[in-house]
Amino acid sequence: MKVPDSLRIKDLEIVPPLVMAPMAGITHNPFRLLVEEMGGCGLFYTEMLSAAAVANESPEKSFYLQNHLQKTPLIYQLLIYEPSQVPPAIERLKECRCQGIDLNLGCSAPAIVKKGGGIALMQDRDRCASVLRELRSRVNWPVTVKLRLGEKADWHYMERLCGMFEEEGVDAIVVHGRLKKDRFKRPARWEFIRKIKEMVSVPVIGNGDVTDARSAKSMFLETKCDGVMIGRAAVKKPWVFREIVARLWPYKSEPLPEISFLRVYERYVELLTSYLPEERRLGRLKEFTAYFAQNFQFGHTMWRLVQNSKTLDEALKNATDFLTKHANRATY
Repeated sequence: MKVPDSLRIKDLEIVPPLVMAPMAGITHNPFRLLVEEMGGCGLFYTEMLSAAAVANESPEKSFYLQNHLQKTPLIYQLLIYEPSQVPPAIERLKECRCQGIDLNLGCSAPAIVKKGGGIALMQDRDRCASVLRELRSRVNWPVTVKLRLGEKADWHYMERLCGMFEEEGVDAIVVHGRLKKDRFKRPARWEFIRKIKEMVSVPVIGNGDVTDARSAKSMFLETKCDGVMIGRAAVKKPWVFREIVARLWPYKSEPLPEISFLRVYERYVELLTSYLPEERRLGRLKEFTAYFAQNFQFGHTMWRLVQNSKTLDEALKNATDFLTKHANRATY
């Protein structure tokens, strides 16, 4: 099998077949713009958005709904509990530059599971089918689902579930290769991705433990997936997509330029300042820094300095001092 160089989800052409994962507090408009500027990402997902909250958001004012991507498609991921939440949320998203909807079936946060969302919705096939039916009836955009495998690998249930997905018009399935109980210290179970790929005719996007070109290629070849989704590694290295393209599809991209960690960090702060309300900027910068600091042998020092900062300017100064001194000590 050759590594595919594109992915088609309904009428959405994704080139290259590399996807930014939805991550709460991370994959907002400024971060997506940073990654798009670095190059190489073929499709973005928003962070998980509550359908109930979306219905009451203003597309003109809400930073959750913003989309200033220049050339890359964006799928909005929704947390939905009941079919009745779909129509008002879709009406709002029709006012945005939305190019697809993803139904979250993988969140395992106790508060969400208790209310019947995320992984709990995946485990309730009839209610899940009703939600998907309502979504499909309201939009012509691509509809995808992102899931884990629940409490255990119940392949009898998963086969019935995947059959339902296709019956209800799901256009692609994103599989995070972990069980509900699995944490990130345990390697992702790529065999789960391959099994689901063998069950369905729609595209499957694999997610879990892809950090560079070698692991991206391995996931494509081992699972036969149609696309690869990357999360944490792209926050640590927003240029990781460009890096992968340069290795797997060198004819599609110029060589990766030399990375200035300081310039990447400064640019992120510029984007936060341009697009997020003041009260949201510092918190988002701290979340980003927790990943970005992992590029350095003494990154915990950078993380601590930023975490203890009281203002955005103070955080930027502390990060600048660290990055200026440690630029040559990156482990990347």
